[in-house]
Amino acid sequence: MGAGLIGVQIAQVHVFTILLLIWVLFSKRASRSIAPIEAILTIVAAALLASTVLYGELVNSPTLGLQLLALAGCTALIVIFASASDVKAMLYGLLIMTSASSVFGLLQIVGIAPYDVWHLSISALGRPTGLYSEPDWLGMMAGVGLVLAWRLPLQRWVRVLLILANMSAWVLAFARAAWVAVVASAMLAVVVYLITRKKSAPRVTPKSGRILATALSGVVAILAFSFIPSLHDNLVTRLSQTLRVADNDVSAQARVAQNDGLNYLASTSPWYGWGLSTSGRVGVSGRLNFGESRNNVGSNWVVSFWVDGGLLSVALLILFGAAVILTLRTIQSQVLVLVLLSSFFSNAVYQPVTWLMLGLCLSVVRMRRERTAEQVDESESKTAVAHRFGQQLVSRTPA
Repeated sequence: MGAGLIGVQIAQVHVFTILLLIWVLFSKRASRSIAPIEAILTIVAAALLASTVLYGELVNSPTLGLQLLALAGCTALIVIFASASDVKAMLYGLLIMTSASSVFGLLQIVGIAPYDVWHLSISALGRPTGLYSEPDWLGMMAGVGLVLAWRLPLQRWVRVLLILANMSAWVLAFARAAWVAVVASAMLAVVVYLITRKKSAPRVTPKSGRILATALSGVVAILAFSFIPSLHDNLVTRLSQTLRVADNDVSAQARVAQNDGLNYLASTSPWYGWGLSTSGRVGVSGRLNFGESRNNVGSNWVVSFWVDGGLLSVALLILFGAAVILTLRTIQSQVLVLVLLSSFFSNAVYQPVTWLMLGLCLSVVRMRRERTAEQVDESESKTAVAHRFGQQLVSRTPA
C-alpha cells in the first residue's frame, strides 16, 4: 500500500521502504543461498547510475544516489522474497490506496474534503489532488487504480464501484500525461492479448462487472455534461491540447522548453553523464540553473537518465525494457508501462510505485525461471531412474 503514496516519508525514508522492510522481517518466505540473478542485475544497474554522484561535474544532490539505491534495494527484496500470493497481495494493496486517493479527490471536488482544488481556469470543477501534492500525480495513480480494478479478480459490484471512482478521478484530474499513458497502455494490452490469446481463454461477461462499469461511466458522463455544460467545453479543450501545443497553453509550452533544455544537456554531456540529479537543473521555463536548484529530477525520464548517467544509465534502461517485454501479458507489466509513459511528462521514476512494479515484473520472471529449472531437474531425474532401471534389467538378463 505504501507504493500508492508519493513523497510520503518518515525521517527522509519512504513509507514504502519501511513497510517493505517490515514485510521482509515478519512474513514467511523461502530461504535462498544466493540472490536471484534478477535482483543482482537490478542492484548493479542502479549502482552504475548512482555512482555518477561521486564524479559528475553538475551534481545537484548527492543524496539522490542513495535514494536510487534504496529503491533498487526494495525491488531486489521483492524479487528475492515475493511469492505468487505476495505479488497478488501487493497489487490489491496498491488498488486500495489508489482508490482511496481517487475517492478523496472526488470529495475535494464536491467540497467535502478539506483541501482546495487547482486550476479553475482549466476545469470548471477544479483539478483535485487526492492524497498527492498535485493533480498530475492523482491522474497517474487513478489510472493505475483503473487498470488494477479492471484486471484484478474482484466481486462484481466492488469492481464497478472501484472502476467508477478511479475513472472519474482519472478524467477530472485533467492530467494529459495520465490520459495518454492509460490509453496507450490499454491499447498495448489489447494487442498483446489478441496476439497471444488462446481459444479457450475466458471472455468478458456481464457478470464480471466490466460491461456494467463501462455503461455506468457513460451515464455519469452524460449527466455531468448535461448539468455542467462548461465541464464539457473544458474537457474538449483539454483533449484538443493533448497532442498539440497551443499558443495559450502555458503548461505544454513549458514541457517543450524543459525537453529542449534536457536535450541540450544530453548533447553536451560526457559519456558518463553530468552526474545524477543534473537533469533537475532544467527549470520550468527550460532555463538551466547552474547554481543551487531545489529540483533534482527532469520531466522526461529517459532523457534525464542520459543527462545524468550517459552510457552508465543504459543498463537500467534495458532492465526496465526487459521487465516489460518478458511479462507483457501480466497486470504489473501494463501498470509499469503506464507509469513509464506518464513519466515522459511527469517523472515518477524515483517514486515507489515504479520500483514496486519493476519488482513484481522481475518476480514473475524469477518464478518462471525457477519453474523451468525444476521441470528440467525432474525430467533429468526421471531419465536417470529409467536409465538405471534399464541397466539393472540388462545385468540380470542371462547370457
